[in-house]
Amino acid sequence: MAEESSIVKELRTQCDRGDAGGCFSLGWMYEQGTGVTQDFAQAVAFYRKACDGGLAGGCNNLGLMYANGTGVRQSNTDALNYFGKACDMKEEVGCQNYTRLKNKR
Repeated sequence: MAEESSIVKELRTQCDRGDAGGCFSLGWMYEQGTGVTQDFAQAVAFYRKACDGGLAGGCNNLGLMYANGTGVRQSNTDALNYFGKACDMKEEVGCQNYTRLKNKR
């Protein structure tokens, strides 16, 4: 495994301390392969921590991962659950994604 950059180490420390923003940033980095080797399963894990930590963007991105079957088994049910959580946290894009997926069914 390659040496982690200082930003990845710092974000990991923040996430480990319960900072949902740090978890979200790590999720995004793993999803995009920015500064780390792209790893969708890791992205899902960090988005889940961000969502569980109360960050709406983490819930929305986790919903996208489930909707697209990226890093997880595709599940519209799980996607709707996470989009709904994001919407409940007043994340407008989460509400839009929820409505869009619900209307597809």
